[in-house]
Amino acid sequence: MKTKISLFSLILAAGLPAWGALDYSSSTPVVIPDNNLLGTGDLLSTTLSGGGSSITDVTLTFTLAGGVSSDLTGYLRLGNVTGSSSYYNLTSLITASPEGSGGHTYTIDFTTPTYGVDFQTAFNGQNPNDTWTLFFADTVAGDTTTVNGWSLNVTAVPEPVNVALGIFGSGIAGVGLVRVYRSSRQSIRQLK
Repeated sequence: MKTKISLFSLILAAGLPAWGALDYSSSTPVVIPDNNLLGTGDLLSTTLSGGGSSITDVTLTFTLAGGVSSDLTGYLRLGNVTGSSSYYNLTSLITASPEGSGGHTYTIDFTTPTYGVDFQTAFNGQNPNDTWTLFFADTVAGDTTTVNGWSLNVTAVPEPVNVALGIFGSGIAGVGLVRVYRSSRQSIRQLK
């Protein structure tokens, strides 16, 4: 009887949805080429996976040092296509703050209206299991800016259908355990 319960529990556990956070970061300084639209290339261009299927939170942190912030453009994009609907233009944010030699650290939580970011139109509810791209460029000659580090944290949950299926599966497991319990009690009574 233990084998049946263990096997059933294993099947149920495999079918339950996973909540998760995906964390990526780099502390390696990257110089943004001066007066070059190709910029940094893609600081982050990686496909994330295994973190649920519906984004509930995205937090981006990066530090820019030196240069003139009004020379810079940047973006965070989900999806491997320029013009993706899951895109946030960082340009107005970074041009509003001076960088200075010590740098300026930006922390953007896309669930709150920090810096005027509207998470609802950027990443909320999107599937995070795709290519994420972080990009910066310096479009004016004369100064050099360095990205002194960045991190990206994405929190996602399963789709509501998966949650419902998990709850339904748990209910069936409960009914099965009650039947096994009643059957074993009845067998014990018959032996007495």
